[in-house]
Amino acid sequence: MPIRFRFGLHPLAEVGLWGGDRPTLHWFGLTDGWYRIELGDVHLLKFAADYDIPYVDYHVVRLWEDLLALLPAALEEVPPDLIDFLESDSRDWCEVESEAVDAAIDCWSDRSLNFSYLREPPSLRCWRTGDDITIDWNAPANFAEPRTLRTTVTVADFVSAVDELHTTLMAAMEARIIEVEASPRPGVDLDLANLHREHQERAQWLTHASSRIRTTDWTAVRSGATQLQP
Repeated sequence: MPIRFRFGLHPLAEVGLWGGDRPTLHWFGLTDGWYRIELGDVHLLKFAADYDIPYVDYHVVRLWEDLLALLPAALEEVPPDLIDFLESDSRDWCEVESEAVDAAIDCWSDRSLNFSYLREPPSLRCWRTGDDITIDWNAPANFAEPRTLRTTVTVADFVSAVDELHTTLMAAMEARIIEVEASPRPGVDLDLANLHREHQERAQWLTHASSRIRTTDWTAVRSGATQLQP
């Protein structure tokens, strides 16, 4: 099943200002927009309510940053004997403490895409087996169906989707910076030199994320998983 990360930026005039009495715009704030995750014909991060924008309305940079943080763990192949643990529900785990348990929890949670900034966040986790990545989705009632979904995408397609998000976001933000320079908002503080510098730095983030190789201590994870699961 193909996967894509789609987004749109709000018109510049509608972008919210930061800074209270001293309003300012910066790179993060300029990514104000909406986004969704497409798995074939299925759209995730779509709300059940009939909003003007039915998808998550937030700064697109959060999806991008959190995907890059997730990437090393998502691309690390999980041993077959630990798939049951990756598929388990953390609410069913035993309450125990040990270094091995910490390793197992990290292994499980590091394969989660962060949505903690949402009021009622969904859960999207992924783990690799061979040439496939399993996508496990669970969402509360404020999201549209499907509220639960488990499917697989190829590693190549997942990497391609992250790369596409990075490329399109960088292009959109480059165009947005040009727009900001051409039409500055009166009374709004904007450090253009720093804006250009941050954009150039962020353009390298995918390369840095792709070069990070995760090396999990699977022996510790196995021990911790055994302690956690009843």
